[in-house]
Amino acid sequence: MKHQISRRTLIAGVTAGALLPLSSLTQAQSTAYPNRPVKIIMPWAAGGGGDVLVRAMTSALAQRLGQPVVVENRPGAIGTIGSQAAARSAADGYTLVYGTADSHSIAPHILKSIPYDSRKEFTAVAPIGFTPLALVVHSSHPAKSFSQFLQMAKQAKQALTYGSWGQGSSGQITMEALKQKAKIDLLHAPYNGTAPLMQGTLANQLDCAIVPVLVADQHVKAGSVRMLAVTARERLAAFPDVPLMKEVGVEIDMGPWLGFLAPAGTPSDVVEKLNAAIAASIAEPQVAEVMKKMTMVIDKMSPSEYQKFVNSEFDRWGAYIRTAGVSLDQ
Repeated sequence: MKHQISRRTLIAGVTAGALLPLSSLTQAQSTAYPNRPVKIIMPWAAGGGGDVLVRAMTSALAQRLGQPVVVENRPGAIGTIGSQAAARSAADGYTLVYGTADSHSIAPHILKSIPYDSRKEFTAVAPIGFTPLALVVHSSHPAKSFSQFLQMAKQAKQALTYGSWGQGSSGQITMEALKQKAKIDLLHAPYNGTAPLMQGTLANQLDCAIVPVLVADQHVKAGSVRMLAVTARERLAAFPDVPLMKEVGVEIDMGPWLGFLAPAGTPSDVVEKLNAAIAASIAEPQVAEVMKKMTMVIDKMSPSEYQKFVNSEFDRWGAYIRTAGVSLDQ
């Protein structure tokens, strides 16, 4: 017996068939993730600290994901060019961005026009950790300790000078926070990068400088500069005798954060899978060794914990910036 199917029934069946599998298809694609290469946008120049770190992770990360992981450098404008590209990418887990305090906690507060909303257009995936910063002085400087330096700054008739690796950098914002918390006056001298900054410090052009511990490391060991204090939660294994700023009453207990973000709307199960893969990759001996050499402080968090942290960092850096009146659009 032949069954007759009306045109209305056929259309209804096709419509239902088109609508019902949509969520199922998305779920299936998410479950099968990843089935093609994953791209990490690096919003900083090739060869920089962040670039070296992320590239050191790609092999271990690719093994855990079962797909190649490629790094695409899109530098410029405090990391906002590459971050914008990531925000405009599909929210499918195949594009991540190396996010930092500079691009997501600081830039939104110091640039009047920024091409993305760092709180609404990104999903926090996984942290890498923190970059401890060091307050250093030339070896001939009379201050032998952080406490002595603070005392000298308070008693100085003219503001002491400090150098950072750029206007609007996390180094500058950290020093502005130090000024607020220690109630001292310091005059900012921005340099174009950490290398020129260290050259100026070695030439004794500054009263002090704020630099990543990695940058100061060789010069401290050579006796050319003195490390007075670091921004970290615990004393660094590489410099156990150098005090934390918070030990001397200045509550600055960590440097700028680093981690991975994805476009907002990336499926939660994909984010969870990426979080686990990234955490396992960071624990790999060869990656851990690179991070140790870079004096990175590793911090493991779930996606939800990391999202709360990123949101809180936006507020924390923003408070320092508003009080100091730092802006790149003057």
